[in-house]
Amino acid sequence: MSSKPLTASKVSVASQAPNSGTLHVADVVREEREKLKATLRRRLRVPEDAEDVAQEACVRLLQYEGASAIRSPSALLHRIAANVANDCARAERVRHRQDHLTLENLDLPDPRPSAERELAAEQDLARLIGAVERLPPKCQQVFLLSRLHGFTYPEIARRCGMSVKMVEKHISRALAICLKEVGEDRSGPSYSV
Repeated sequence: MSSKPLTASKVSVASQAPNSGTLHVADVVREEREKLKATLRRRLRVPEDAEDVAQEACVRLLQYEGASAIRSPSALLHRIAANVANDCARAERVRHRQDHLTLENLDLPDPRPSAERELAAEQDLARLIGAVERLPPKCQQVFLLSRLHGFTYPEIARRCGMSVKMVEKHISRALAICLKEVGEDRSGPSYSV
């Protein structure tokens, strides 16, 4: 809440009213502040907001300083505080404050892979690279054009001077060798190459 604190100079000015029938804000605040905060702590969804709402209500009460037509300054202060609390509740609903989560006590999983998973991935990659390097030259060329460079089968066929059916056979052979080396014999997930 963005209210200005009730300073000592405002309180001393507020308490110096010329006649006894006028409102003395400092007297009302002194008498009612603790009761007001207790009431607000019970009323507000977040009891810690009671101090802020009480402070804002006291500041708003200053506009009535010296007024003579106020029968119950205490009731006026409590009504102002109720209005401030309602304003805060409306603002909170607009901001959906109740939907926000604090991250302080939230146990989030670490997004980084564990050291064991990193090591396993490095080993799998090394085995995959080894398997690709051991492919026959034409099979290796077709496989790398497809998987590394993203060429389509007809583009590879034109580039290598072979039929699309032959490209499919080379890809199938390369995948079988790579899966045998890395994917199928492991208990973990198989990798698409």
